[in-house]
Amino acid sequence: MIWAYLALNLCAVLVAAYVRYDRAVLSHAAPGAMGPSGWLWTIGAAAALGVLAAVAGWRRAARRSQAPRALAELMLLPVAFVLVWGFLPPRPRQYTALHWACIAVLLAGVGVAIWRDRRGAGPLGLTGRHFVAAAGLLAIPTAVMVAAPIAAALCVGTDVEPRRAAMSAAGYPVYALAQLLIFQVFLVPRLRRLSDSKAAVVVAASALFALAHWPNALVMAVCAAAAVVWTWVYLARPNVYALALSMALAATSFTHALPRDLTRHVRVGPMYVLREVQHASRQPVVSSP
Repeated sequence: MIWAYLALNLCAVLVAAYVRYDRAVLSHAAPGAMGPSGWLWTIGAAAALGVLAAVAGWRRAARRSQAPRALAELMLLPVAFVLVWGFLPPRPRQYTALHWACIAVLLAGVGVAIWRDRRGAGPLGLTGRHFVAAAGLLAIPTAVMVAAPIAAALCVGTDVEPRRAAMSAAGYPVYALAQLLIFQVFLVPRLRRLSDSKAAVVVAASALFALAHWPNALVMAVCAAAAVVWTWVYLARPNVYALALSMALAATSFTHALPRDLTRHVRVGPMYVLREVQHASRQPVVSSP
C-alpha cells in the first residue's frame, strides 16, 4: 500500500501539470526531455504500478486498524500537489502569495492530524529528547553535505558571499522545521502504519520529499539523498531540532556555494517551468549551415 500511495502522489503531480500546461512546455517540466507522449506513458505506468501495489497491499493494510485513518490523513499531500500544479496562477507575485497560503493550509491540516495522534510530543521528536543522540548520528553526514558543495565551489570558482550565507544559516532552521513537520513528523509515522518495513518508509518518505521539489532535477536528487539520512535518523532517534540544524547547514552550503545556473536558482514547481520557458525563448536561434 505504501507504494500505491507513492504512485498516487506522482500521478497527481503529473496529471495536474499535463492538464494545466501547454504541451510544448512539458519538456521543461521534467528532469529529462520528455514530450507529451512520454508524459502519457509515464502517467500510465505510474497509475498501473499504483493499482498493482494497491491490490497487492490492500489486504495486509486492511488488517491494520490504523491504516484507513492514516491513508485518509495522507491524502493531504496529493491534494496539495494538485493545488500547486493545477490551480496556482502563473504570475510571480500572485503565485508566491498563494503558494505560501497553500503551505499554511497544509501545515494547519498537518498540525490537526499530529494533535489527533495524542501520543505525546516525545515520540514525535518535538521535545529535546534524543537531541544529542540524533546530532551525533547526523554529524558526519551533515559534514559531507556541507563540504561537497564547498569543494565543488572551489573547483568552479564560485563567489560565495559569507554575509548572505550566514544570514541564511541563521534563518533557515525555521523553514526547515516547517518542512520537517510535513515530511517527518506527519508523514513518517503514518507510513509506518502502512508498512512494517523501515526501508520502505525511508524510500517512500525520501521520494515524496524529492517530489515536492519537482521538476528541478539537481535539487530533487540532492533532496532525495539527504532525506534518506534524515528519515533514517528520525526513525532511530526522533528529534526535529537536530534535523533542522542539519538541513539548514546543508541547504545553506548548497544554495550559496554552487553556481545558480547549475541549481536553477533553487527554484521548484510551476515557477521553475515558467522561468525555463522564458530563458529558452530568449536564447538566440543558430541556423544550421
